[in-house]
Amino acid sequence: MRKFSVFFLLIIVIISCKKESDLSKEFDCNYEVLSNLKTYSDFKNNFKLNVPATWKTTKYYSDVQSEIFTADTLKQLTETYILNTSYALGTVNFDSDFYKKTDSTILQNNFKKTKYGTTTFMKLPTFWYVVEGKKNGFPYHQFNIIAKKSEMAYFSASVEIYGNLNVDERICESIALLEKIEFLQ
Repeated sequence: MRKFSVFFLLIIVIISCKKESDLSKEFDCNYEVLSNLKTYSDFKNNFKLNVPATWKTTKYYSDVQSEIFTADTLKQLTETYILNTSYALGTVNFDSDFYKKTDSTILQNNFKKTKYGTTTFMKLPTFWYVVEGKKNGFPYHQFNIIAKKSEMAYFSASVEIYGNLNVDERICESIALLEKIEFLQ
């Protein structure tokens, strides 16, 4: 019986030692274990993304970027989210010009920035932000991250959320998927 108690305590310690990322702390995420995942590589083999196998996933590429779009099409639009991940060639510098351009784009789309910050994502310098507004007649939220991969490449992801229910929970689930990304370059 004593061996069982020590083993059980060890399991609890190991589980509780999982380090939360800064992003998951920002949104007070509770980690959910997503199951039945399928791995997708972008066309240019820059990264791999794991998403539930039942989700509809499409890929796109051009000379300078490669993207994976995915969503749970079995749920209503106001109960799920659309995840767009992208690896692009180009420079990103988190300076005043970058922030002005980002704010200008947000205003042009009639959105309001509600949360933002800088952090590290996958050990990369990262800027993230959340906007809200209206899109296609629905209340709309978008969570974005831009991570500098190198001097000439960056990774970005956007999460489109329609409706006002469980917004943070949907952001948290997308963060859990994003934190499983494997960069191949």
